[in-house]
Amino acid sequence: MILIIDLKGWRMITMTVVVKVRPGKREEFLQAVRSLNNGPEKQQDLRKCTIYQEIDDPTDFSLIYEWETQEDCERYLGAEEFRVLLGALKVLCEKSEIRYRHISEEWGSLKHGSYDSRSALRTGSE
Repeated sequence: MILIIDLKGWRMITMTVVVKVRPGKREEFLQAVRSLNNGPEKQQDLRKCTIYQEIDDPTDFSLIYEWETQEDCERYLGAEEFRVLLGALKVLCEKSEIRYRHISEEWGSLKHGSYDSRSALRTGSE
């Protein structure tokens, strides 16, 4: 989910990646996420990445990425790190979905949607 919040000049962009990891791939998934977010290629524009695990299912995770500007988020979406993340999702996860939401400042409107990252990889679209 991409969410823009504007509170008296404070702005944050978030993207939520929701996944169900394949059986036996949990540790490999966690290692991949850690390496992407701690490696030398880490995007400097990324404010924070937080990972949550569902209490009832150790294979269900949500990753929440935060940026200060829409441009920072778009730069990440075009970066090699994001392509590597999509590849890891395809190989290590049964299901994966990237959710986004956009709140327009000019009109106060809300736009939201989601896409299946596995389908995006199959079709070659971003």
